Amino acid sequence: MNIALNSVRAAAIVGVAALAGACSATGGGGSTSLAPLIQVSQPGDAAMTCEELSTEIAAMDGAMAEHRMAAANAERSGAAAGTGADLATNAALYSGALGRVPGLGLAANAAANQARASAAAEAARREENARNAEMRRTALMGVYQGKGC
Repeated sequence: MNIALNSVRAAAIVGVAALAGACSATGGGGSTSLAPLIQVSQPGDAAMTCEELSTEIAAMDGAMAEHRMAAANAERSGAAAGTGADLATNAALYSGALGRVPGLGLAANAAANQARASAAAEAARREENARNAEMRRTALMGVYQGKGC
């Protein structure tokens, strides 16, 4: 009896630790801030010199690549967190901890859903930033060409 209780406790601890790790890996917990939104047009764009425009256009090229890669990473992180949470829940189920520890299944599902939602929100913001960087680059190219640079 004592051995069974210890294995249930161990499975519960492992499950909770795996879920906590999944949430921290994706920035779960609700206190995370999303990547700042890139503004397509900014005051002073028309007054920029040709050199400043070239620098800003290059920065937008880099921002597009960075945000696309970060969006893909956030999606993979959310999938990994979900898989980790599912494995932890299955381990708790097969060990018997899921039936003996009240609310463990509910807590596991809530943590997994939070991790997935956080990753999805970050991926969506990064995709939006990649699109905004592309539109900003296009707008700056118009100013660049309009000035005859």
